[in-house]
Amino acid sequence: MKAIVRRALFVAGMGLVVIGASVGANAQAPAEIAQRQELMKANGGAMRTLTPMVRGEAPWNAQAAGQAAAKLQEDAVRAKALFPAGTGPDKGQTAALPAIWERKAEFDGMFDKQAQAAANLVRLASANDEAGFKAAFPAVGQTCGGCHTPFRKPN
Repeated sequence: MKAIVRRALFVAGMGLVVIGASVGANAQAPAEIAQRQELMKANGGAMRTLTPMVRGEAPWNAQAAGQAAAKLQEDAVRAKALFPAGTGPDKGQTAALPAIWERKAEFDGMFDKQAQAAANLVRLASANDEAGFKAAFPAVGQTCGGCHTPFRKPN
């Protein structure tokens, strides 16, 4: 009986050690991982503002469209700095794939394309050009999807 209790305590103790190690490892993850995850959530919020307007499910609002597009543009510029070497899946909990660092120039180029597409949306929203905005919007979605497919683990 004592042997069973000791074995159970040993197994439980080892489980706590493993849990503690994983929590400690995540606590030591590079700050860029959390920062880029927040940035991507903000991008999702901007897209949730824009998509219903583009689809005609929400009324056109040039000011809101311009602000959301400006957020996408700003984040595309900021994002490149949030993927330095040493911030991959081996360093913390992230959906980023190793391909990012293997094909860094291509990856960074995707953010350049997103920034350009978003800048165009900002310009169109500033001109209150709803039709032009709606016609140009797919370019932003293509940059998002074009990056997620090769560089991000599927959900």
